[in-house]
Amino acid sequence: MKIVEMNEGRKIDYKMTGTKLEFADGALTVDLARYQSDDPVTRDIMVDSEGYLVMGKGSYYVAQVEIPAREYEETEVPQTLEEDAEEADGMSDMPGILRTPLPLDTEKVTLCLFSIDGIMIR
Repeated sequence: MKIVEMNEGRKIDYKMTGTKLEFADGALTVDLARYQSDDPVTRDIMVDSEGYLVMGKGSYYVAQVEIPAREYEETEVPQTLEEDAEEADGMSDMPGILRTPLPLDTEKVTLCLFSIDGIMIR
């Protein structure tokens, strides 16, 4: 995972286990693979007005997670299509593409960290 410090100061503790990114000793855990899609995804990690970590809208930025677009392994496979009823066999082989999603490569995830100086996190 790429780490970018957005400003100076103390940052929130985090830990990556597989595709799960945990903040502040389990106060919030995000399964990054769950949010991966065919387009890049950005999720904001914030502290709400009561000091709890939330994903989405809050009072203070703590982190931002950039999840890369899903990648696929493409395999050419033969497909059989009916072409013409007059043909002897009535079938023709045409290639097709089978797209198999690859697991999330956490090395391509970017974690942007913001200072938490003066912010109470429960």
